[in-house]
Order: sequence, then structure tokens, then C-alpha cells
Amino acid sequence: MRLVGVFDVCAAAGERGVPGAGSRKARTLLALLGAHGRQRIAVDRIVEELWAGVPPKQPEANVATLVSRVRARFGADLVVGGRAGYQLGGAAVVDLYEAAGAVARAESLLDDGHPARGLHAAERVTALLEAGPALADYPDARWAREARAMQDSLLRRAWHAGAASALQAGRPRRAQVLAEAAVAADPFDESAYRLLMRACVAAGEPARAILAYQRLRTTLAVELAACPAPESHDLHVTILRGNAAAG
Repeated sequence: MRLVGVFDVCAAAGERGVPGAGSRKARTLLALLGAHGRQRIAVDRIVEELWAGVPPKQPEANVATLVSRVRARFGADLVVGGRAGYQLGGAAVVDLYEAAGAVARAESLLDDGHPARGLHAAERVTALLEAGPALADYPDARWAREARAMQDSLLRRAWHAGAASALQAGRPRRAQVLAEAAVAADPFDESAYRLLMRACVAAGEPARAILAYQRLRTTLAVELAACPAPESHDLHVTILRGNAAAG
């Protein structure tokens, strides 16, 4: 099940085609369940989301009919549950939740001293998560916004793990690219700025590291009336001293 970008479902044999599930509401039901992973969603909540506060005369029966159509199209194990609510079954694979596991693996590889493998893992999951906003065809749904928030958090972690791994693997230029991506997504991400500063120094560009700190300091001062954290300040001072000594 693909949440990143436009929602889609792939049957076991590889055949795509969510419209074959029966209707727009059947598609939305799958998207809603997919956004919640293995969490059970109460029938009342499903009705609220699918019928926007104007439920049919027999809401439970209507939801059950949608579930039956989905099961007929994609297999009985895709959706499980009944009157208490529904959730995805064990047969379902959701890209966003697979990405969460992949990000954790990248971080674990970095922590365990395998930066090259950690970088590879981080770059693979970054490519997936950067493919577009999750559930782009549901721009206003609250549950879709929650999925996009999860996507943003995972991307940040993947960029951080990738940049740190690239630094340890002796690839400062790649670390710069990943750290810059994190900074562009969140101009207040001081950890990303510090990764960028370290990457610039490792690439032989201390002046660029100093400029990155100045950018951080200006952003914080203008937007939040705040100063960089002590860790960021100390790194800046260390770079200045090293630059002065080299001169």
C-alpha cells in the first residue's frame, strides 16, 4: 500500500488499481486504515470520515459492504475486524510504516559503527520519502495531515542519519547535501546546522561552515528572538579557532 504521493494499492500479484475496489469511499476507507497502520479504527470514526458528518441510514451496514468489496478485490486478510472497528491485517504492507523501520535500521547501523551501510540505508529511505507528500489526493483530511507529519519526521531522521553516516564514512560532500536538505525543510533545526558545519569543515570549507552558523544565528534572532544553543556556539568557536590557526 502506497501512502507517499498519491494513494495506491498493489494486489499480491502486483496488479494495481484501487478504483477496482468499488468506489471512492472504498478507496478512502483503505487510505484511512493505511494511514493508521495496525491501529483499529472505530466504525463511528470511519463513518465520520467517509460521509463527512452526513451518514447514511445504515452506517454500519454501509461500512461492512465497503469492507466486503475491498476483501473481494484484494483478499480477505487485507482488512480485519467487525462491529468494534476495522484495521489492516497482517497481509498489508504500508510504505510509510516500512519507511519507519528503515529509518530505525539506518540509525542503528550508524550507532553500531557501520556508517557506509547506514548511509546506504538512509539514502534508500530518503528517496522513498521524498517522492511527494503522503496522501496527496487527500489534502484536507485530518488523518492525511497526520500521515504527512509522520513522513516529515521520518525524513528529518533519515537526513540526520544519512549526514552523520556520510561524515563517518569519509564522504563530507554527501553529508553537506543531506544536512542542507534538513536545514531547508526546517530552518530552526540546529542539529542539522551542526552536521552541515562539520561537513563543511571536513570538506575543507571552514568559511562555508562559518556562514552556515551565521545563517542559523540570523534566523533564530529574526524569527524567534533567540540565540543558538551552546552546542552550536561552541562548534562555531572551535571552527573559528581552527581557521585562525590555519591562517
